[in-house]
Amino acid sequence: MEKAAVAVTRFLAILDLPVGLFAIVVGLITAVRLLPRAGTPMPVDFGLVERIAVGVCGGVAFLGFFGLVETIVTRRPDFPPLAVLFAVCIMTLSWPAFAWKSHWRGAAEGVATICVAVAAILSGFTIGFMFVPLVVLMIWVCFLRLFGAFRDARGGATGRVDSPV
Repeated sequence: MEKAAVAVTRFLAILDLPVGLFAIVVGLITAVRLLPRAGTPMPVDFGLVERIAVGVCGGVAFLGFFGLVETIVTRRPDFPPLAVLFAVCIMTLSWPAFAWKSHWRGAAEGVATICVAVAAILSGFTIGFMFVPLVVLMIWVCFLRLFGAFRDARGGATGRVDSPV
């Protein structure tokens, strides 16, 4: 059992950098392309996948905020520049949850994808491998956002997961 856990950890650590770099590109395209403009309709809800991704991102951001508050309260605010960048990236993961009912949701999901990828790369081989599944999930959400117009035209799976139809 221990060998399997080590193998999975090693596999995720190997995927950290390539998946992170790909996520930065996909997130940047998503954030720029989905900036709200005049007359932009509200973003479509892509169901359970998007809700899970945004919920996990919000939970990670909450834990990051709790850790930041704990660091400040215990008066240990020794913040090297990369630690500050990591903290900012973790805090930014909450943007999709805050923008859930707004026109900014697609852009916020793109920015969150960039930030979770940067956090995974910065944390590298310590905890970075644990961010890889979330990075992959956010890439999936970005692809749903980017190609959602094509799915609407074909009548694809754009309906809500909990809808009776």
